[in-house]
Amino acid sequence: MTRLDPLSVLGRGGRISALLTGYETRDEQLRMAKAVAGAIESRTHLMVEAGTGVGKSFAYLVPAILAATELGKRVVVSTRTINLQNQLIDKDIPFLRTAMPQEFQAVLVKGRTNFISLRRLDSALARAKSSSPGATELQQLSALAHCVGTTKDGSRADLNFQPLESVWEAVQSDSGNCLKQSCPRHRECFFFKTARRTWSASLLIVNPQRANLSEFKNVTLSEHI
Repeated sequence: MTRLDPLSVLGRGGRISALLTGYETRDEQLRMAKAVAGAIESRTHLMVEAGTGVGKSFAYLVPAILAATELGKRVVVSTRTINLQNQLIDKDIPFLRTAMPQEFQAVLVKGRTNFISLRRLDSALARAKSSSPGATELQQLSALAHCVGTTKDGSRADLNFQPLESVWEAVQSDSGNCLKQSCPRHRECFFFKTARRTWSASLLIVNPQRANLSEFKNVTLSEHI
């Protein structure tokens, strides 16, 4: 018998039913959640096919979070679509934070080139001011310099505009140009801040189209403290 009990959260009289008036349990969802919990504990593979309306996201998120908080496991949830990734991190997980018995940390893992490099932005802006770039390029670099003070994570998706590809290529974080601890902006670096959160989080939400966990594999603790 599994030690993980997703029914205590999803089932009749569970934690979600206590939060939502009129909440109705779904047998298919409960069966899937129990199967996922069993697969996690027994370290076996599981394939589930379920139709629309079953509540698949909660059926795997709840046992995954329980595994992270009660068994001390780190769980990676890999999504096929970016829309689902955003749904999990913006809607489902925030709700489950209010329903789960223990606190947990979840991180949306993005590829390195999704982040602004502060040092490269400084250099690109200095070059633009000393030369004669197009007006649009200089405007966008100046706008990016302003955005770094307001962005949540320094990623391209968090900007209030989409820069030209040539502008983004000039400022994006790049392992080949990274100075690590020698960088004057190291402590402020958005990528290394995310790396710190990634290694301390218990639940990682990943989309293979946007991120590869191997990018974080060689980031040692000393590099991002």
